[in-house]
Amino acid sequence: MKSCNHSYWFSLSVRDSEVSLTSSNLPQNLLSDLPRADLQQPSLIVLLGRDEKALALQELVSTKSDPRRSAKRGYGETHLHLDPSTAFSDRPVLFADGNFTTHIKPSRAIASEGCHDVKTRYLPRLRNSILTDLYEAADQVYARILSPFTNVFCIFASDLGGLELAAGRLASWLTKGNPSSLPPSTRPHIIIVVSTSSQEKEPQLLETLLYLLKQKTKHDSSLLFSTIRVVSLLPDGAVSGLARYRRLRECIMDASDQVRSARRASSYLFTATHFFALLDYSCNHLSLTLTEPFNVIRASRTHNPPASDLSQHLVNLLSKITDPNSLKNFAIPLVASSILLDGYPPDMHLFDPIEVFRTLYRDACYSACRAGLFKKQGSKYLALPSRVVKMVEDRLVEMFKVLSCGETTAVELHRKLLAGFDAETLSIRSNVTCLVCVRRQLQNNILSCGHGVCQFCVRAFCKKSPQNPWLFQLDHCIFCHLATNGAVVKDRPPTAGIRLLTFDGGGVRVLIGLQNLLLVEERVEKIVGQKLPIQENFDLIVGPSAGGIAAIHLANGSTVAESIENFERSATFAFQPRPSSHIPILSSLMDIILWIFNDGRYSAENMDIALQRELGTKTLYDYSRATATGTKLCILVTTIWDASTCVFTNYNAAGTRPHDCGYHVLSPQEGKCHVPLWEVARCSSAAPSYFKAKEVADLGAFQDGGLAHNNPLSLALLEASAIDPFADEPGLVVSLGTGSSRVPESGPRMSFTRGIIKDGWIPRLLRAFKSTIGAKCSAYQRRGGRKDKYFRFDVGFDGPEPQLDDTSKMQELKAAARSAIEGSVQLDRLARCIIAELFFFELGSLPVKKKGQYACMGKILCRLRAGDPSLGVLTEQFNKSLAKFILQDRLLRNSKPAYLATDGNFCLVVEFEVDSRKSNISLQIQEGSSEPCHISGSPFSINGLIAAQQLEALFGRADHVKRRRPESTESHSRKRRRI
Repeated sequence: MKSCNHSYWFSLSVRDSEVSLTSSNLPQNLLSDLPRADLQQPSLIVLLGRDEKALALQELVSTKSDPRRSAKRGYGETHLHLDPSTAFSDRPVLFADGNFTTHIKPSRAIASEGCHDVKTRYLPRLRNSILTDLYEAADQVYARILSPFTNVFCIFASDLGGLELAAGRLASWLTKGNPSSLPPSTRPHIIIVVSTSSQEKEPQLLETLLYLLKQKTKHDSSLLFSTIRVVSLLPDGAVSGLARYRRLRECIMDASDQVRSARRASSYLFTATHFFALLDYSCNHLSLTLTEPFNVIRASRTHNPPASDLSQHLVNLLSKITDPNSLKNFAIPLVASSILLDGYPPDMHLFDPIEVFRTLYRDACYSACRAGLFKKQGSKYLALPSRVVKMVEDRLVEMFKVLSCGETTAVELHRKLLAGFDAETLSIRSNVTCLVCVRRQLQNNILSCGHGVCQFCVRAFCKKSPQNPWLFQLDHCIFCHLATNGAVVKDRPPTAGIRLLTFDGGGVRVLIGLQNLLLVEERVEKIVGQKLPIQENFDLIVGPSAGGIAAIHLANGSTVAESIENFERSATFAFQPRPSSHIPILSSLMDIILWIFNDGRYSAENMDIALQRELGTKTLYDYSRATATGTKLCILVTTIWDASTCVFTNYNAAGTRPHDCGYHVLSPQEGKCHVPLWEVARCSSAAPSYFKAKEVADLGAFQDGGLAHNNPLSLALLEASAIDPFADEPGLVVSLGTGSSRVPESGPRMSFTRGIIKDGWIPRLLRAFKSTIGAKCSAYQRRGGRKDKYFRFDVGFDGPEPQLDDTSKMQELKAAARSAIEGSVQLDRLARCIIAELFFFELGSLPVKKKGQYACMGKILCRLRAGDPSLGVLTEQFNKSLAKFILQDRLLRNSKPAYLATDGNFCLVVEFEVDSRKSNISLQIQEGSSEPCHISGSPFSINGLIAAQQLEALFGRADHVKRRRPESTESHSRKRRRI
C-alpha cells in the first residue's frame, strides 16, 4: 500500500525548561512502500541546513518539498523521504533533512495526522539556558540517535553561517560521547558543502575546518565520524540544478557505499524492518539517558530479553557434570547450542555471535562455572571458568557459521545436537531447569523418562496438531527421545481470556460448590445439545482446604460427577472417629486426650490413605490430564510458624507477582524431590483441630490453606494476572462458596460469659476459625472487575452451617445447592458466558492508520476445533437460534456463527475501524433474544491484542514462531465498519 505524502519525522521544543522530542511513526509507514522490507537494507543520508539544503534536496530526491515551507520549520525539525527510484532495489535510499540555522526558531506544534501517529518523549533535564537547551537537544538527537544509523551527514555550511559555525556543531556532537555499541568502522561520513567556484580549494577548506574543530574540542573526530571531507558547489545559477548537484550526489553515494561495506562486514547492516525498529528504540533510549551508549544488541531483545536467572539454570546443568570428558563433549556443546537457540530465533538479525555472547551471555556463563562446575564434595577435577567460557564462545561461533548459511534453523541444529548424545549422557535429570533450552523452569509435563520441558520449548520443538494450533504432540521426549505414548500439551490462545474457577474451603461443604458446578454443566449441555466437560472450560482452578482437593480432581481429568463420588468416599473414610472406650465418661475423656496428643480430632493416617488411593503417586509437575487440557492448578496452604499463605502450582510459579502480594509461590528446588499431589492435598486440608499438620520433605510443615484465604478469589485474581500479564482481568470468574449462616435481621448474636468451658479461649478460638471458613468476600468488586463476567454461587443457612466433618449431611448439602440455583437466571447467564468464552478474536496484522482511523482486520476463531463433534453440534444450535455477533453494539454483517472454513474450523473474518489503539472494543455473541455475552478476551484494545500476539516482536520470539506477515482477504476492499 502506498504511504501518505507527509514527510514530518521529528522536532524539538522547549517548555518550562523541559525539552521534548516529538516524533511520528512515518518510518513505519514507509515500510509499506518497500515490497521486501524484511530483506531490503536501506541507507540513510541526513542533510542539515536550510535554504541551500532545501534546493539540494529537490535535486537529490525529486521531492515535492517547497523550499519556502522548509524555511518556516523550527530548529532541528527533521523530515524523512524515500528516494522513489530506489524503492524496489536491495538498498533503498532514505533522505532526512533537518533545519540547522544561525537563529533558533521554535518548532510548530505537531499533531497526529490522519495517516500517522506522533509520540512525545521528554529528554533528561539539561542545566543550561533555554537557548542552549534547544541547540544541545538537537545535537543530542543527531549525535546519539541518528549517527549510529546514518551513512552520510551532509552539512551545508552557508546555511549555518560558515565553516566556523559548522565546526562548532561538529564539536558539540563530539562532546556527547560514544553514541552506540557499533564498532568505529561503521561510523558515518561527514560531508561539508560549501559554495565556491573551484574544487581546488577543497583541501584548503578541509584543513581550515579541521583546524577550527581542534580549536573547539579536544575530542578526536574518529570518536563519531569515519571521515570528514569538503565538497564545493558552483554558485547558484551558474549551471543547471541537475549539473550543480551531480557531483555532490556522487560523493554522497560513494561515501554511503563505504559505510555500507563496513557495516556489512561487521554484521550491522540492517533490513528496513529492523532499521526502523532500532531507530525507535534509540529514541526511547535517549529519553532515559544522555550518557550511556545505545546497545543495538540489547535493544533487539526488547520483546524477548535474556533470562534474568540464566546463571542459576546453567549451574543446575553444570553441577551434574562429573568429569572433563562430559564437560567437553556434552555440557559445552549443549550450552553453546542453547545460546544459539535463545539468541537467533526466526526474524532475528544475524549479529556477530562473539558480540552477542559477550554482551548477553558471557557473565552468566562465567558465574555459573565458578558456582557449579566440579564443586561437589570429593570432586578431583578443576576447571578455569575463563577457559570454559572461551570454549563455549568458540563452539557458538562454529554453530553460527552453519546457521548463517540459511539452510537450517537454530531449532533444527539443537534437535540434531541432542540426537547425537548417547543415552548415558542424556540420563541426567533436573527438578527445576528445562534441559532442552537450559534457560527456563519446567512445568507440568514431566514425562515417564523423568525429563520435562518448558512451554516455550513445547511450542518450538513439538509438532502442532493438524487441526488445533494450540495443541502440541509430544510423541517423544525432546531431550532423550524416548517415546511418550502419545502425550499432548495444550496451550491457551494468546488473545483468549483466562477462565477462572475458585472453590472455597469448608470440609464436606465443598460438595455445595461441586453440585453447583454439576448444575452449570447440565445447563450448558441443555443449551448446546451435547455434553461439554465443564472442568475443561476453565484455564485456572484455585482452591484451599477441601476446595483444593476438588480442584486437584477436576484439573486431573475427573468429571464433576466423579469428583463428587470421590470426595464423598474420601470424606467418609477420613472422618472416621478414633476407637474409644465404651464407658461414656471415659470415652469422652479419651477422645479429648487423643485429640490433644495426636494434634487432631481425626487420624491423619486415614486422610493419607484416602488421598493416596484417589491421587496415586504422581507429583504436581508430572504429565497429567491437566497438561493435555492446558489447565493450571493453584492450591493454597499456610505455614505452621506464622500462618503465612503459600501456594503450590503445577506451572512452577511462572509469571511475575508484586513483592507485597501477600503470599509466596512454592517452587521445586534443584536436587530435591517434587511434592506428590496427595501430599499437596493433605497439606491444604490439614484444618487445625481436625488433622495434624503435614510435613513435606525439604520444605517444612503446612496446614489448612483456608486459614487466611478461605475464599481464594483475591489471590486467584493475582495469579491470573501473573499468568496473563496482557489482560486487565480474567475473561470469566466463577467463585463457588461452601455455604454460610445468614445474618439475622436482628443483628449479631450477643451473650454474656458462660464460663471457661463454653466461652474460654479454646472454644472462642475454634468458633473464630469456623467463622473464617464461611466468610464471604467481595474482592472482585473491590478490584473494579466486570460484574457481567463474575459469578458467585453460595448457599445460606437459616441456622448454624453444618460442621466441616459432618458426613451425615452430605446428601443434604447437595440438595440445598441444587435447590438454591436450579433454574435461576444467573445459572443460565453463566452457561451462555461459558459458551461465549469458546470464541475469541485475533488480529491478522498490525492496523494501518488512514484518514484518522485505524483499519483493523482479524478473525473470530473457536477453541473447539475441527474433528470435535461438539463444534458441529454447537454451530448447528447457533444456526437454529439465529445467533449473531455484535461489535460495539452493532450487528456484524455475515456474522452467522455457523460459518465454517474449508478446513472445518470456525473462522469469521472481521474488518472494522477505530479511532484509537487504546480504546476498548466489545465483541459479543447473542442467541435469539437472550442477553449478549462477551466472547473471550472482550472487551479488548488493539494495543492489548498486539502485545498478546507479539505482532511487534520484530526481532523474533522466544518460542521461535515466525512473525506473521500482513494478510489479505477477499473482503479487504469492502467498506469497514467504523467504531
